[in-house]
Amino acid sequence: MNNSWPAVRRVQVGLILRNLRRESGVKPKEIAERLDWYPSKLTKVERGDLTVSAAEVDVLLGMFGVTESEDTTRLRALAKEARRRDQPARVPDWASTYVALEGAAAELKVYDTELIPTVLQTEDYARAVLSNPLDETVDPEPAVAERKSRSARLLAADGPTVWVVLGEAVLHRLVGGSAVLREQLQHLRKSAAKSNVTVQILPFSTGEHVALGSSFRLITLDEPPATFVYSEGLTGAEYMDKPVHTEAHAKAFDNLRMVAASDRQTARMLDQRVKELKQATE
Repeated sequence: MNNSWPAVRRVQVGLILRNLRRESGVKPKEIAERLDWYPSKLTKVERGDLTVSAAEVDVLLGMFGVTESEDTTRLRALAKEARRRDQPARVPDWASTYVALEGAAAELKVYDTELIPTVLQTEDYARAVLSNPLDETVDPEPAVAERKSRSARLLAADGPTVWVVLGEAVLHRLVGGSAVLREQLQHLRKSAAKSNVTVQILPFSTGEHVALGSSFRLITLDEPPATFVYSEGLTGAEYMDKPVHTEAHAKAFDNLRMVAASDRQTARMLDQRVKELKQATE
């Protein structure tokens, strides 16, 4: 996703307005009454689901007691970009906020137990993941194309810092079959050589660890400064940004990095598994 897409700007505007509201002490009820908003609209605005008009931005800045500055000019510009017509994301509605956060990320940390994360998936691997055996009428191609576009942005030389820790199961789960997995692991190996990407495998031999039984992502934004924890299920997702949650997950991720295989050990594990898969398909 392009960092200037409206979805990204909505998230940024929402975060800035939320921070200003908290600093000012203005109550959500006061905002709803002043702007004649329904009770949950402020939550949706601050979450990045809805835009605000130029007039509404002015009212909010006045309520928050914010004086004119470069920051308010920047906020108005972001809000204007957020109101542009957006390109619909090829993801479930509950995942659209994550796509926007990912697009604005300065740093992305991913821990997954058995699946290569979206940012590092090949087209064939993504196609296999997105194909629904319970509904063959669903065409995965639009979503595959979007994942490719998002991956290109995140893996670009000027992209965010990406740090991935993966359970050893990702080397063995035959997503798409042996040939697809082999190509995927080769792509993973190549991606890990980029200056802004680090990949580590967490071996089975590690045994129990701090994040056993869970998978999560940590998304850090520079503008405005914010960190989110994202975890996903079959029909929904959870976003957490309170320090009690983000700090616990950041500490857990650091622990995973320490007990996972080093860069060189990970490269050897990938090479060995690619060799095994090649032999299996010959």
